[in-house]
Amino acid sequence: MKQRTFLLICFYSLLASISYADSIRIESIEANGLSFRCRTAGNAASDRTVILLHGFPESAHMWESTLLLLAQKGYYCIAPDLRGYSPKARPKGIKNYCIHQLAKDVILIAKAKGVQKFHLVGHDWGAAIGWAICGKFPGQIQSFVPLSVPHLSALASALKNDKEQRKMSAYAQFFQLPVWPEIVMKAKQFKQLKKTCWYLSTPKQIEAYQDVFSSPKALRSCLHYYRKNWNKMSQIASDLAIDSFHIPTTFIWGKNDTALGATASKSAQKYMKGPYRFIVLAASHWLIQEKESEVHSILLQHLEDPNWFTKRN
Repeated sequence: MKQRTFLLICFYSLLASISYADSIRIESIEANGLSFRCRTAGNAASDRTVILLHGFPESAHMWESTLLLLAQKGYYCIAPDLRGYSPKARPKGIKNYCIHQLAKDVILIAKAKGVQKFHLVGHDWGAAIGWAICGKFPGQIQSFVPLSVPHLSALASALKNDKEQRKMSAYAQFFQLPVWPEIVMKAKQFKQLKKTCWYLSTPKQIEAYQDVFSSPKALRSCLHYYRKNWNKMSQIASDLAIDSFHIPTTFIWGKNDTALGATASKSAQKYMKGPYRFIVLAASHWLIQEKESEVHSILLQHLEDPNWFTKRN
């Protein structure tokens, strides 16, 4: 009887752990004086944590398949809807969207969950914030996988010196205007946003993104990322002191990216002093939507093969 009871306990524990790994939970996490809506997956007791940061114009929903994959591999994952995207994390004013505050948000989200060190993954603005986190809090980052956005010093240099990159960044200068970008992007049921990654997204993702940007002041808050930070990229990179970057990093870039060009992406390596890999995919800026299986394969190899961290590629 005791043996049977023991076996039943083991069976139900296994069943529960499988179910736990296969589910995504929505949590509210208090950090930096704000409340962030976060997707979490995996066992919070795991000593292997990955935090995933989304970009514009998306939300943490973009990471759902990645969260499930990593949870099944034994990782604990946190994907927050960032400042401006979370309904209860939309402070008024451009000043509240500086990249230093965005970075601090993530560190304090981790702290609120009892996480001291973690692997970091980010796309678009999530990648830019990731570079800032690595610069300000290097002791808490085990490794970094930025998607699409290169080292911020390389980006700043390209914005200043590369005519092609300035042309590609014309949209970011449009976003500097007050009010008008919000009007244009909301017109005709988000027609302009649907021309970005939304047309590549699943119906559930589009519904989630529309839910974010339909909320009062959400789009304005998210555009403040550009208004506060874009034209100050050189100063930001200098303040972060990340020109000697030692955190193990795998940078993934799409060669058909129309927002971030080859000059910045290829020159990023000169700022990397630690283990670094630069991987180019036949894709646009929207790497997860177009090359999900390849990105997942690269991410798993990055996380699960510690030997590559000792190499300088």
